[in-house]
Amino acid sequence: MRFGRANPDTNRHWLDLGPAGILEPQVRRFLGSTLVDDGISGVGLALFGMVVSMTSYRKGEKWAWCISWSMPIGILAAQLNVYVLTGSIMVIYLATVFTIVSLLALLLPLRQFFPRKSLR
Repeated sequence: MRFGRANPDTNRHWLDLGPAGILEPQVRRFLGSTLVDDGISGVGLALFGMVVSMTSYRKGEKWAWCISWSMPIGILAAQLNVYVLTGSIMVIYLATVFTIVSLLALLLPLRQFFPRKSLR
């Protein structure tokens, strides 16, 4: 007997993903396409971050500094999502270290992007 409801989109229950359920072609196709989509999104975001870092961020353009905040916020959100799904405390440790390093990397060059205005 299964507890809970089946997914309304696939009419499948989470228990169908067990050893026997993973052999079904529909489940394999769905998981495969989801992993590929996530991988493409991650690579695209990483390439975008590298291009912004290597060009406009080095020049000190303000928009690049603002856009650079999307990287740690997005990765922190993903880390917290993994924690919610797994409950692993190691994810919290990694997220904390990543957040501290990201904040330092964004706040240390703050005066390069927003210089003090002279009073003259």
